[in-house]
Amino acid sequence: MCVSLKFVKTEFFVWLQWVLLTLAGFLVSLLFIEIGEKPDIGAFEGAIGGVVIGLAQWFFLRSRISNAGWWVLVCVLSWGLLGVTGLGALGWFTPATPQIPLRIVYGAINGEQMGLLIGLAQWLVIGKQVMAGWRWIITSSVCWAVALAIGWTVGGLLHQATGLFFGEVVGLAVAWIVAAATTGIPLVCFLNSH
Repeated sequence: MCVSLKFVKTEFFVWLQWVLLTLAGFLVSLLFIEIGEKPDIGAFEGAIGGVVIGLAQWFFLRSRISNAGWWVLVCVLSWGLLGVTGLGALGWFTPATPQIPLRIVYGAINGEQMGLLIGLAQWLVIGKQVMAGWRWIITSSVCWAVALAIGWTVGGLLHQATGLFFGEVVGLAVAWIVAAATTGIPLVCFLNSH
């Protein structure tokens, strides 16, 4: 069973690796992508971000699943596709509105849609390798809905409090931490089930 003393001791560090590598991927991606508002972040930036995030997460997955290299490809394609759609590459842009209630609502709605697309793409890699791999699609969708709503809220509050756009960057970092933390727990469970 996933929730046991062994999970608390050993799998905690496995989960922490996932969180830290995902956050590191986001931070490295900032060397190539300038945080902006929706029209500024398109398919190219999404694909670049997908490469960096995919490589960071591949480093975690390479010894845990077969064909982990496909993870990078599906990350590039899904993040790039998001950049083409009306959603945009949500992991690297902030909403134009300063209104916190709208940030919460749109963060949850857009995060759910983004998580659904990314989860579906990633499921193509892990779906047959873990028991009930289809749950990854739902997991990604729910986790990104929560993460983006929290991140956009934190970013908006920090931006309002300081008057600095850097608050928005911190908010996006929070979104990536929450997404990594909340997807990491079920991912560790899924990987332990195969």
